[in-house]
Amino acid sequence: MLKKLFLLITVVMFGAAGVWAAEEAQTSLGQAKSAVWIIGDGMGPGAMGMFMQGVHHVDLAQYPQKMSALENFINASVTGVYFNNTYDTIVTDSAGAATQMAAGVLSRPGNIGVDHDGKTVTTLLEEALKEGKSVGIISDAYVTDATPAGFLSHVQNRKERYEIARQLVHSGAQVIMGGGLKYFTKEENKKLLKEAKKLGWQVAENTKQLSKIKKGRILGLFAEEGMPFYGDMEKYPQTPTLKEMTQKAIDVLSQNEKGFVLMVEAGKIDWALHDNEAGPSMWEMINLDETLSYVWNFAQQSGDTLVYLNADHETGMPAFHYRHLDEDSVKHKSAQGEMLYGGDTDYVNYPYYQKVFNHKKLLFYVYPEFKKLPKEQQTAETLQQMADEAFGGHIDLKLNGEVPDYEDLIEKTNEALGLVWATGNHSSGMLLGVAYGPGAEEFSGVYHNTDIKGKFEKALGL
Repeated sequence: MLKKLFLLITVVMFGAAGVWAAEEAQTSLGQAKSAVWIIGDGMGPGAMGMFMQGVHHVDLAQYPQKMSALENFINASVTGVYFNNTYDTIVTDSAGAATQMAAGVLSRPGNIGVDHDGKTVTTLLEEALKEGKSVGIISDAYVTDATPAGFLSHVQNRKERYEIARQLVHSGAQVIMGGGLKYFTKEENKKLLKEAKKLGWQVAENTKQLSKIKKGRILGLFAEEGMPFYGDMEKYPQTPTLKEMTQKAIDVLSQNEKGFVLMVEAGKIDWALHDNEAGPSMWEMINLDETLSYVWNFAQQSGDTLVYLNADHETGMPAFHYRHLDEDSVKHKSAQGEMLYGGDTDYVNYPYYQKVFNHKKLLFYVYPEFKKLPKEQQTAETLQQMADEAFGGHIDLKLNGEVPDYEDLIEKTNEALGLVWATGNHSSGMLLGVAYGPGAEEFSGVYHNTDIKGKFEKALGL
């Protein structure tokens, strides 16, 4: 019942807010020469709201004014809400969603660049190429993953990653950057990079190599599969961030006088949300936010660039919730100075946001490290210590001398933080689409994700 009520409230609240923003925000009329489409994979209204409010209440070097670029961008833009159901399912996956958004047709989960009958369809980026514009795709997951693949390739199943890699190399794109090196170098694709170079691709596998490329085609492959999580990026100084990849892409693509269309995916928001780990998902939101800030600034300077921010689907549906505490918990929280109401009701104090944002490393990686320890070291005390290192501080998991499995560890973490999740998977919740620049007015109101391509075409005059 709680999950159903939470879904209803989220849809109603953000649906109303989205229509209001579309009416109130100033739009930039006219035709766009270029467009940057930023997709937060799995980024539903719950994650967006938690991030924006969290920035108000935590101390982060990135936000001395305690205001995110995302919040400022929404306030300055046109906001709409949209559905993302497929041809015959209420809930979608990234493949079906990417195909429907990029091609403007109903498809099915798992399909890439084909409609519900399996027929190849033309995507927005392919339309832009016909008009002489330069195009590119970027993902901090891997470039053969469902979302980026849906914009430039056509296969019946998203798992056909080696075929997707071949199609990307032979596409007309000028920029392809992200993870996924293995799909260009192994099995049937052992000679694909050599072939790519003959086609004019300049291959970069680290920041130094990327920095040397000033023009032409860029094939940047910076990890065997997915790129590092943003909270761990300091450990990978030779791996470019999503923002750095986007900067390079715009520098190169904007050299085309006819304009460009670039799709940028913040892909690991979804990964952290699937694991129901709030802290790491918020750091992936920071990753998106810093990229959005750069793109928005570029659009303001250029005056002819449309920026559109949205999600392919919603994952997890996280939120803080109040709960009634037992006597021991009341004593413990009262002793720490936490405010309770009605004697035993915890409405979650603001410092819990700081605990969430202190948590960078996923327990998804910590738990296997714990299980690799000698049996005699696999104690509740050791697990608590390892978890605290990931949390960036102490969070009492109340293990009581027992070692939980991974799922129970996540549940105990969220209980300690006052968090509730509707699911560990995708939901059918409505999503926010936010547009700024020439043609932004096309993205107001309530629509379906198959309408998005047409809105871009009208804004770009394709």
